[in-house]
Amino acid sequence: MKRKGFTLIELLVVIAIISILGGMVISGAQQARKRGAITKTKAQVASLETAISMYETDMGSYPGVDNKTLVEALTVGPEDPDWSGPYVNIKKDELDANGEYSDAWGNAFVYVNPGKNNASFYDLYSKGPNGVGEGEDKDDVRNW
Repeated sequence: MKRKGFTLIELLVVIAIISILGGMVISGAQQARKRGAITKTKAQVASLETAISMYETDMGSYPGVDNKTLVEALTVGPEDPDWSGPYVNIKKDELDANGEYSDAWGNAFVYVNPGKNNASFYDLYSKGPNGVGEGEDKDDVRNW
């Protein structure tokens, strides 16, 4: 008499194959999420650079010395007739509790004016996914 069905070995092989494929999908999804966060942060830096350039054109100097001052200068602006802003629209969920503009990982961008790496103007960078560094780490996103 011949029985129909799967043996234990066949079931274990199928489970192993499904586990391997699941692991590959999860790994691929994590890599895609990481690339997406890097791309978003690069776009944020580029957007800020454009906004800062427009501000400098109107006002004759670069805004403030830190992230919070930068956000205020680009979105609210001074009581000055030359100010033609807002130069950038920043969503509330992109600001941290201190009112600083945050990257894709929730870390505040670093804005230094005058810059150390860009002597004639400002430094702007994200500390990347690890949230540490001075703009020199491999995972940092910066404007120099």
